[in-house]
Amino acid sequence: MRFPPAGVGCARMLGNSIRLFRVAGIDVGVHVSWLVIFALVTWSLAVGVFPSIAGLKGLPEWEYWVLGAITALLLFASVIVHELAHSLVAKSRGLGVRSITLFIFGGVSNLAGEAKKPSTEFIIAIVGPLTSFAIAAVAYVADAALPASAAVPDAVLSYLVYINLALGAFNLIPGFPLDGGRVFRALAWTWTGSLRRGTEIAAFVGHLVAWGLLLLGFYLILVRGDLFQGIWLGAIGWFLQNAASSSLQQVLIEQRLRGARVADVVEPDTTVVAPDLPLVTLIEDSFMRGNRRAVPVVSDGRLVGMVTVGDVKEVPRDRWPTMTVGEVMGGRDGVVSVGPRDSLQRALEALAKGDFEQVPVVEDGKLVGVVTRADIVRQIQLREALDLEGVLPRPAASPAR
Repeated sequence: MRFPPAGVGCARMLGNSIRLFRVAGIDVGVHVSWLVIFALVTWSLAVGVFPSIAGLKGLPEWEYWVLGAITALLLFASVIVHELAHSLVAKSRGLGVRSITLFIFGGVSNLAGEAKKPSTEFIIAIVGPLTSFAIAAVAYVADAALPASAAVPDAVLSYLVYINLALGAFNLIPGFPLDGGRVFRALAWTWTGSLRRGTEIAAFVGHLVAWGLLLLGFYLILVRGDLFQGIWLGAIGWFLQNAASSSLQQVLIEQRLRGARVADVVEPDTTVVAPDLPLVTLIEDSFMRGNRRAVPVVSDGRLVGMVTVGDVKEVPRDRWPTMTVGEVMGGRDGVVSVGPRDSLQRALEALAKGDFEQVPVVEDGKLVGVVTRADIVRQIQLREALDLEGVLPRPAASPAR
């Protein structure tokens, strides 16, 4: 599964991630929700699957749990390889890849941009399921080569064959933003000649798939009495419903902001403070009267940091009159900033990644102004009102006389 450049929803969803390692320049991590599915898979294998296999009956209970945990780790290693296939192909096609994250519903590759051609989108999307099928084939061949007495590795490899076939098949479902949904979008994009229209069609089909899973979940719970499977399918349907809407919205925003630069909306902001300003003055003048949650800190005309409500909140109230901005501010190295020539999409991603309300605009180390979330929203609304995508058309030059 892949997400477009991190919007607000994606950034928040994957915000509580733990980095594990880095491979091919790509950070690989796990979201805290992954621990839930890891525990469920381990429990399911240790309690329900492995004890029922003839060659494994009679083992000590702790061995089932160890075997379940090892198999669960191999499953998620397969998911990482699946996502790495997406990411490496995307990089080979010139797209940046920020990270791969395991979470409760599998894995997600966070790309730095959208494919420029439907053929590129198709190749990046289809390689994931094909990789899962390839892993299943390798596991099948390895399992076939085992002696009949190797019950433990046979059980593990058989499960990996089954689960990777299921993973590949599930991802081929045309539910955007699943891989199958992105394959479908590539085809719709080719057919319509428009990324936007192709995304709208794919998202519509994705909503249908999501509702189908939700209804199937209700059926399993109410008619079949299968509470676990019903809740699980319903949760996947709910996730796909939200993911399809979020991905569509992100693509529409990116299309609207295409060609727009930070310089188009930034206005010189005189609301800056010095490092030696007392915190109580900052709170009264900038936060309370100025209605701001973050203020640039400037010294000799250069941005040296940002001070936020969160920074001040960490300081005991009785120390507000004696402490200064410079003692609590975030340093320049930790400040996320953009340049006037950066795209508004880049500014939006910076805001979303840190869940900021504003980001400073810096050129040659000097503060030019700030761009707020509201500035970008207004620009999107204006472009929607004008049905404008890309740069403004310019009048033709007058013929020379």
